[in-house]
Amino acid sequence: MKIYIFEPHPDDLLFGPGPILLDWINEGHEIHVITITDGRACYRSGQDIYSDDVAGMTEDDVAEMRINEAKQAIEFLGIPQNHHHLLRFHDADGQKYVPEAIEKVKPLIKDAERLVFPSDNNSHVDHQATHDIAVNAAKALKLKDAEYFIYAIPSYVRFSEDSIKKQFNIKIGEEKAKQLMEWYQIYKSQQKIKFTNKMYLSFLRNVRERTYAIFNYDDIGKYKNF
Repeated sequence: MKIYIFEPHPDDLLFGPGPILLDWINEGHEIHVITITDGRACYRSGQDIYSDDVAGMTEDDVAEMRINEAKQAIEFLGIPQNHHHLLRFHDADGQKYVPEAIEKVKPLIKDAERLVFPSDNNSHVDHQATHDIAVNAAKALKLKDAEYFIYAIPSYVRFSEDSIKKQFNIKIGEEKAKQLMEWYQIYKSQQKIKFTNKMYLSFLRNVRERTYAIFNYDDIGKYKNF
């Protein structure tokens, strides 16, 4: 199966489809990852405690670091680098890049059998933009035979009851949990943020079940999350 995964920022691949992506890799699917933004706004808010070196970094420096981490993650997973598509839109610009991004991804996903992207009604501007890019590109191409696989990162959105029959859970055993933790070590940018890093580590250590949902083309716009 040809699977195209939309990643809003470098590291969302782990926290979104990460656990089930490990299964897809083992099953031998052809996997492509589309990283939408460059992650440059990582330290912009100033609402956490940062490591000392962050003060000397420009946002271009941050973007370069995070894009390199995204590439390292692809290598860690064993996905071919030519299956990694970096759009490099500026992080936190949200809807500004949606029309251009739709045109960029259309030729990439034209033969997709499964599209993987964030939930609709998302509180994070870039995650919502990523949903809008994926859905509108699929509609423009009329990808009626594709499967639409939705992930919801708990920090930003939860699945609604209206799609309960479309949802399913997967368990995360000890071996997979170790793989996810090893994967997280790639994201040094996140480890420079004291409380965010603690939150991510706690999530990876303690959350042993993830919820996903599968929709079809005719479901677009009929559910809160799709």
